[in-house]
Amino acid sequence: MTVKSPERLDRARVLLETLETQGIYFAPIRHHSPACAFAVSAMIAEIAPQSVLIEGPEEFGALLPDLVSDECVPPVAILSHTEGSSGFFPLASYSPEWVALREGTAAGADVAFIDLAWRTRPVVDVTDDNDEWMSRSIQEERHLAHSATLARLARQEHCRDHDELWDHLFELRGREALADWRALFADVFAWSALARLDYEPDVLVSEGSIARESLMAARIAERRAATTGPIVVVTGAFHTLALVEALAGAAEGALVRNSAPTAGYPAAPDTTDSSWLIRYDYRRLDALGGYGAGMPSPGFYDRVWSQLRSTEVGPSRVAVDALVDVARAVTAAGTSQLVSVPEVASAVIHAERLAELRGRFEPGRTDVLDAISSSFVTDEAPSAALREALAAVFGGSALGTVPASARQPPAVNEARRRAGELRLSVDDSSPRTVSLDVRRKQRHRDRSRYFALMEFLGTGFARRLAGPDFVTGRNLGRLHEEWSYAWSPLVEAELVRASAEGVTLADIAAGRLRAAELELEGSTGRRSAYSAVTVLAQAIVIGLDEHLDRLSTLVETHLETDPDLASLAGAAERLLALWRAREEFGLDDSLLGLVEKSLAPIAYLVPSLANVTAEAEDAAIDTLLTLRGLVRALGEAHVESPAVAREIERLRLEPECASGVFGALTAFAALDGAVTTAQLAALVGAQLGAGADTDRAVRFLSGFMKAAPDLLVHDPELLGVVDDALRGLTPDAFLAYLPELRRSFAWLKPRETATLAEHIALATGVSATTLETRAAVSSADLARGVAVERALVASLANDGLAAWGGADDE
Repeated sequence: MTVKSPERLDRARVLLETLETQGIYFAPIRHHSPACAFAVSAMIAEIAPQSVLIEGPEEFGALLPDLVSDECVPPVAILSHTEGSSGFFPLASYSPEWVALREGTAAGADVAFIDLAWRTRPVVDVTDDNDEWMSRSIQEERHLAHSATLARLARQEHCRDHDELWDHLFELRGREALADWRALFADVFAWSALARLDYEPDVLVSEGSIARESLMAARIAERRAATTGPIVVVTGAFHTLALVEALAGAAEGALVRNSAPTAGYPAAPDTTDSSWLIRYDYRRLDALGGYGAGMPSPGFYDRVWSQLRSTEVGPSRVAVDALVDVARAVTAAGTSQLVSVPEVASAVIHAERLAELRGRFEPGRTDVLDAISSSFVTDEAPSAALREALAAVFGGSALGTVPASARQPPAVNEARRRAGELRLSVDDSSPRTVSLDVRRKQRHRDRSRYFALMEFLGTGFARRLAGPDFVTGRNLGRLHEEWSYAWSPLVEAELVRASAEGVTLADIAAGRLRAAELELEGSTGRRSAYSAVTVLAQAIVIGLDEHLDRLSTLVETHLETDPDLASLAGAAERLLALWRAREEFGLDDSLLGLVEKSLAPIAYLVPSLANVTAEAEDAAIDTLLTLRGLVRALGEAHVESPAVAREIERLRLEPECASGVFGALTAFAALDGAVTTAQLAALVGAQLGAGADTDRAVRFLSGFMKAAPDLLVHDPELLGVVDDALRGLTPDAFLAYLPELRRSFAWLKPRETATLAEHIALATGVSATTLETRAAVSSADLARGVAVERALVASLANDGLAAWGGADDE
């Protein structure tokens, strides 16, 4: 590298040496760097510090007994949660902070976290659209990724980004070179200082970096004054320059020194309800997946760390083993893609030669990935099997473990316990899919309720893929449920956050249901029976049976006072669906009683459909379809609903009934046998025939087709009436109402459309194939055709050839 060292950096190097003479040794690190972790280990072994101070919120000190326990196995994370703010502090086996914690404790040092409490930090807008939780990392390293200086260095060294530059300069030095911790940390200090000098002081003040550094400098000074032995300070490298200048009394460190916290700042903030030790996984740790700090491809660097810690002597096998494992995973996927031994050998040679060409001690992550791209990718893009293999080898899905004694909210323990009782795997974060036969198997019902509960709580653990959903009222005709589930750190994080609302999962869910209930009760607007049934259905689906009586009363109140027919009809339909599933939910017949109580209000409101506007006709027809299905289903349940049926029939006979609604009711009458085929043709002919209002006629046809599209297919006489009516439209009227006509016929199923085309072909003498070709003509095409026809007819008339244009001879 040929970059001239800034004078400030040269002065800081001297200050760093001065502090070491005072027994303060800095380990400037990159989070989750195996090279830095190895150097930290060598540093602690050589110096034997009395104190090890680590960048991390001070309140984490209460978790030290669990962190250094033999039962704690990374990846784990400390989750900090306060009102409106949450963040992760992940620890992998190769995280320098993890090594400092474990080896510092093993060496008999006092270990402490010295950074600003999470609850006191300003909120920085670093929102990640992919994952709200992952957007806030306590170990944020965005400064390095956005440094203009490091970007220039990356280009100079022919590296694609600062990650490859880091590998090139630090990770790929080899085990013996990394053991020289002084050389490594001196270079890391210079590297990070160059990035630090890119930022204006005002920016660092506004985002909270200066406040954090002020506290860390104060804590280091306090520890230096209270002890005599060596102190090792492990901090993100970006902060090291500021800490050195502040502690050494340099002029550049005045801002940090003058911003030091007051003497009243708590030395050990309370952590009772703010910090938790949870399991983590490498997928969440992957910087390429959206994580804001540390190294990408954690699975690869875990292999690097294992190699560094190995007692084996000889060249590194990380690149070879990674390539072999990717090839095995691709082959094992059972697809058409197979990776042969020669291809693997070629990839190994490719990676080694790339590393040699790039001046590296051994192949790094990008060298291996480039070799895979050249040797294993046969098409323009990697196959699905290869992508999955890369995710498994370079990412990983294993979860860490936390000590059984670790303090965790009861809701987290309950969620794990119940998952175990239901034989659901929570040992890793790999997604799994299960199919549940809830109608016949009790264990499947229990699983379904647990999945629904976790979904309702927003934990991200389970997601319904298919099957009946009684909360939304969708797919109720399906017999089996299909769910996808995966236990990830985000599940535990969400449960921790939800624990502020209750002790058990049921308590939390009941609180949220109660909030929805109170919102309904306190509404100053109209009542909503449909919304009330949604709350009741949610309670049933997640198993909160003790709340059903109260929620049933809520539903009854809304049924009596809701002025919206669509809401009442939808509520009654969903109540009946829940009653039909009473055996799988363990319900009695009280829901059927609620359905019966809805019938009088429904019957009272049916006449209101007569006066709906043209814009509201679609919704009104949907309501009629719901009511028709409800009446038929009630008959199957041996519940009579004469008032509703009577009012629907009266509505059909209402002279001023809205055209679309009347069309739907006419179709219902035909389906029920209330009118004969001849009567139906006469009714439709009266609405569509000569002298009829075109707008009302088209709306009638639209309602008719929406209610029973197949009638037109199976009744040739009716088809003839409709055909005559459409033929009678003027070209302008036909074009004006063509979109609505197309929408009307769109209710036909594909097979019904084909049958209708055959009938029309037979009646007109045009082949069905020709009709299919003409069907591709757009409204604009028709409009242009009409215009051309008119121009042609006018031209013929001017030439005395009007008869040729179809006009009568004079």
